[in-house]
Amino acid sequence: MQSIEKVILFIEKLNKMVGKICCNLLFVFMVLMVYEVIARYFFEKPTIWAHELCGYLFAAYVALTGGWVLLEKGHVAVDIIYQYFPRKVKYTADIIVSIVSMLMFIVLFWQGYKFAWHAFATGQHSHTLFGPILWPVKAMLPIGCVFFILQIFADFGKTVLEFKKGSAQ
Repeated sequence: MQSIEKVILFIEKLNKMVGKICCNLLFVFMVLMVYEVIARYFFEKPTIWAHELCGYLFAAYVALTGGWVLLEKGHVAVDIIYQYFPRKVKYTADIIVSIVSMLMFIVLFWQGYKFAWHAFATGQHSHTLFGPILWPVKAMLPIGCVFFILQIFADFGKTVLEFKKGSAQ
């Protein structure tokens, strides 16, 4: 197995693992919401933290599972025209899309990093009664971008390898 194939396999395993772990955040989210409903309506003792914490958990879920969704081809794809392209044109289109996507997510990482670092450096807190620190949830954006960038890189590598195999035949 070539080294690039090992790297691709590692990235795919990493994104599968992160995706599966993050899917469990939905169960935590559900338990917290059920707890809040019971506390509010049955005991008349609502929490000050459940809704905000659920929002942060959902933000982590969305940010961290992007690479896994890309791996599983779960994003919306409109391939009405693409399906009629010859194989070499498809490879070229895939490479262009990978490069543009990579650039977009690098910029998103950079801006998300600045956003999270500012929250960390200033000790930023939420302006709610609960008032948790915000840098952990803001850090989910650049961390999620890393997983997405890695998966774009893996898909790019697979496309190049397929193109080489197709050209050799």
